[in-house]
Amino acid sequence: MDKTKKAMQALDDSELETVAGGYGTGTVSSGSFSSQTGTSLNILVSWSVAMDGLGMKTLYVTVSSMSYALYSGALSNGVELTVNGMMYTATPNAVNYSGNSLATNVLASFAIPNAVGPAQINAVWHFNGTYSGIAINAITAYGIANF
Repeated sequence: MDKTKKAMQALDDSELETVAGGYGTGTVSSGSFSSQTGTSLNILVSWSVAMDGLGMKTLYVTVSSMSYALYSGALSNGVELTVNGMMYTATPNAVNYSGNSLATNVLASFAIPNAVGPAQINAVWHFNGTYSGIAINAITAYGIANF
């Protein structure tokens, strides 16, 4: 393994609660997955499913950047989320992180009511910039939320 790169790993439950904003009451299941760009800039997709008062499931998805120092503006509709074929867009939060350690910064959060699982999730961040001298247009992560 190249010593300049850190291995990406799934978050443990306490980290997932922090990034995803908590599970809420009646959580059915949760998880996360990430992109593998081959650089130190990736996206992390954290999801959780909660039951509402009527017995319906709501899918909560948070898309975050994972990087060392990163400065990124908020491009209109720069985050796309597709869940079971339905597309949702959001303008990501700007990121202004100058740290030396790998950090997550929330780009966008989504709440999808009446969710049906398992859910195929595809997240795209239209970064359209350069990171560590490498031009990156879009970063994509794909996974399945089993619930």
